[in-house]
Amino acid sequence: NYQGRRCCTPENPCGEGEGDCDGPDDGGQHDGHEGCRGSLVCGSNNCQKFGLYFHEKDDCCERPPQPTKKPVTYLIPIANRCAGRIIDTGKCCTASAPCDEGEGDCENDDECGDDLVCGNNNCKQFAAFFHPKDDCCVKPSVEQSAPLTTVYEWGEWGPWMVSKSGKKTRTQQQITVKKNQDPSKSPSVDPNTPLEPPAGQRCSGRNYQGRRCCTPENPCDEGEGDCDGPADGGQHDGHEGCKGALVCGSNNCKQFGQYYHEKDDCCEKPRSPRFRQ
Repeated sequence: NYQGRRCCTPENPCGEGEGDCDGPDDGGQHDGHEGCRGSLVCGSNNCQKFGLYFHEKDDCCERPPQPTKKPVTYLIPIANRCAGRIIDTGKCCTASAPCDEGEGDCENDDECGDDLVCGNNNCKQFAAFFHPKDDCCVKPSVEQSAPLTTVYEWGEWGPWMVSKSGKKTRTQQQITVKKNQDPSKSPSVDPNTPLEPPAGQRCSGRNYQGRRCCTPENPCDEGEGDCDGPADGGQHDGHEGCKGALVCGSNNCKQFGQYYHEKDDCCEKPRSPRFRQ
């Protein structure tokens, strides 16, 4: 809302409570935590706890969460250093202090010791004091250590629709299914949505060209991104990073291709008649 996005850089890092920094959670080509001074880390959408004048999507430099000491209670076995979100105040499993088997809550495999992996909503198998959504470190099973194969199967038929030519049609969507996964729990994927960028596409999101590939000087076509639109706050390009009457959406690129990052903003046709800003 004041200096624009990525005010904190490795060349001019920020102090605690300053932003916006470009951290790991932004995906694509980012600065890691180098945009913050000393041992500070770049958070994610966390600036408003330092000041309401920040935009809701601003990332600020903050102190890294420290492992917490738990109160002595008969509910927690002495062997458990980390006992989940109900008991711990703050983050307990970290990359610098990884958890043992049966401890949680972890976020990824780096927060588990040795060859352990971070599970998913699995802590209840170790103790009743865990929250149902706590993730605990476990030994990888043979299935977990093997690469997961994604296949495509046909899902349910969609509703009947009438095309522009007056023909009555309906489509059957594909669903992605991972090995040994129940197909009914898999998300639907439009079979027409590409998995790789089309040949010759100039802007394919932060996973390829980085953030803000679409600019007023070199605007994008429909389905290209990342553009810097009004929803990003701060000093943005409005809809000028998109050609003609197109507008810059918000976290909408996945509809154009599965290869986009979930936070990419793409140029699209306006959903209702409007004047460009």
